[in-house]
Amino acid sequence: MAEDFFVLDVPVFMPVYKSDTKYGWTKYKDNLWDLLKETSNGYCMYCYDSIWINGQRRGQIEHGIEKKNSEKSLSDCIPNLAIACEICNSKYKKRGEKSRRLATEYIKEFEKGSCSKFDCKGICEKFKKIRQEYIKNGKVLIQPFEARINDKGNVLRLQYDLLNCRYIPSEKEAYTGEERDIIEQHIRLFGLNSSERKNNEIGKYCKNVVDTGSLLLNVDYNNLMVELLKEKLQKTNIKDAIKICMAIYSMAFDYLAT
Repeated sequence: MAEDFFVLDVPVFMPVYKSDTKYGWTKYKDNLWDLLKETSNGYCMYCYDSIWINGQRRGQIEHGIEKKNSEKSLSDCIPNLAIACEICNSKYKKRGEKSRRLATEYIKEFEKGSCSKFDCKGICEKFKKIRQEYIKNGKVLIQPFEARINDKGNVLRLQYDLLNCRYIPSEKEAYTGEERDIIEQHIRLFGLNSSERKNNEIGKYCKNVVDTGSLLLNVDYNNLMVELLKEKLQKTNIKDAIKICMAIYSMAFDYLAT
């Protein structure tokens, strides 16, 4: 199949916890920060903007399922901890937080038994159960790890449509109506296609490629989509890469001007 240079696959962030390292939110937070920053390559796991600009840390460790649902069990639930920019964590993810609260029966079941806590190295069955319920009813793709509404469900993923400057449900999956709705609600929750969160970096990068005749591989931009585009452009020759960037910039210029 020919490479589609105009659609980017947003990655699933899959942290690999070291067996000899403790992680947490109330303790060992620096260890967790370093791992999550490495996992996301220094980008917010929700809006994909850089969380590390000019040596300044702009990100926060956030709870996928808000810890208010179970302070004692979720505060240091390692696979429930992601990395996000302050805007996503403090503004956008707060929207509808109360309506996403888990039912009491799910919390009681989750809190039963013991937890390895700071030594946890993955998603246990009881956390997987409330996580799937939260994704399904809360309509949010909490990070990190794959998002599904049940064990047999499709992985809920995004793509970025470069010509239309929009995040969309991945076209590589045959989503059910419910799954597609969850992805679209997630996009709306974080305002990913809103005017106030326009992705300016793609347009800047493509213009710079056209102006310089170079892929600018050593130049940093503040959004993960640019890095994904760079990876794609390296699969073709520079002449075609410039043509692709000209097409993207033409569309991005019209979008950003509105």
